[in-house]
Amino acid sequence: MEQKGFDGCFGCGPSSEYGLRATFRNMENGDVEGVCTFQEQHCGYQDTVHVGAVAGFLSEVLGRLSFQRDMYYLTQSLKVTFRCAISPGVKVRAFATLKRETAKHFTAEAKMFGPDGTLVALGEGRFLLMEAATTKRILRP
Repeated sequence: MEQKGFDGCFGCGPSSEYGLRATFRNMENGDVEGVCTFQEQHCGYQDTVHVGAVAGFLSEVLGRLSFQRDMYYLTQSLKVTFRCAISPGVKVRAFATLKRETAKHFTAEAKMFGPDGTLVALGEGRFLLMEAATTKRILRP
């Protein structure tokens, strides 16, 4: 099932001019899949996507595991291990898996792959689950 985007969000905002415009879906096994095609504005070195854009995408796919529980999240910590560079215009996919959860936080890990199945990066994160009042404030129109 496709997850919704938030208009101004750097990670998923469909009209965010410089954002990633990534899409996400819940998978039957409980994981979350994210799809992103980085653009020129996401590059650091010529023809190489910047580490920050990749980390942002991984943080987003990891955190969206909370959406399956009708909760919102804040990234507390994130560790990214890069295996190879990625060029703009290349579609990547990331898969996030829940590792541990409590009433207030969860930990998860993700793998990001290039179109040929090459492992691009690994991510691990710890995420704080927002309280209902905070979520309500954030979602206010």
